[in-house]
Amino acid sequence: MEKIAVIGLGMLGCSLCASLEGACIRLGWSRRPEVSKWARETGLIEEDCPSVEDALTKADLAVLCLPVPVIMEFFSRYAELMKKTLVTDIGSVKGCIEKAAVENGIRFVGSHPMAGTEKSGPESLVRGIYAGATVFIVPPQGVSEADILQVESLWHKVGSKTRRLNAKDHDWLVANTSHVPHVVSCALALSVLDVPESDRDQRFAGCASGFRDTVRVAASSPKMWKEILSHNQAAVLEAMDFYEQRCSELKKLIASGDFDGFEREFAKGKDLIELWRSTLVKTEKKR
Repeated sequence: MEKIAVIGLGMLGCSLCASLEGACIRLGWSRRPEVSKWARETGLIEEDCPSVEDALTKADLAVLCLPVPVIMEFFSRYAELMKKTLVTDIGSVKGCIEKAAVENGIRFVGSHPMAGTEKSGPESLVRGIYAGATVFIVPPQGVSEADILQVESLWHKVGSKTRRLNAKDHDWLVANTSHVPHVVSCALALSVLDVPESDRDQRFAGCASGFRDTVRVAASSPKMWKEILSHNQAAVLEAMDFYEQRCSELKKLIASGDFDGFEREFAKGKDLIELWRSTLVKTEKKR
């Protein structure tokens, strides 16, 4: 049976281990040995590896479930072993990761599962989080088809749908669909909640389910989002220009009293949301 090493046992790493149960032999490594031990004792992995070297040596495929800067650091530190063992990752930015992999001669095919929550840590794992999710497969130029298929097979094992994309297109896409929405969510949380302490009780009381749903992702790890945005800066700034343009247009409609125009724009947004949701329903029915 294939041996898959999950390197990094945070929320997403542990969720992957849980989702792979019965599909492979699961090896795990965490920078905190107590987490690796806990993962083995709770049945998330079959073997806890004492070192990254041990995990890479034993695995047929290694999955780096680590922050973007750490992934690039590991490419340099463990290059010799990663030239032999096939490596993938779950990083939210692909251009910089692919560049580091190629520069270090890593046997690498990038992955980015479009799944997650605002929570972090191994105790926040979600069994089945990858089922039905789209995973972008981002192979560097010249990588073998066999290696791409092996990485795609990993994600099919946990019920994900795979879609191939190059690194540049991936980073522009997620700047729009993920990175800017997190920035917007943060800005909204700050604009609403960052009031003098004397006003907080009333302001907080006015925030109900709609506000909660809109700012949920702003409760994610600030450090993680600093790392993601700093490694996709150009694409995020360009995507923010498009968002700001839309906000400006809506503001002009309100300022000019053109509420019929605002209604048309709001209806257009509603229709697009329903169209997007319908694609999700069709995907669920196919599973």
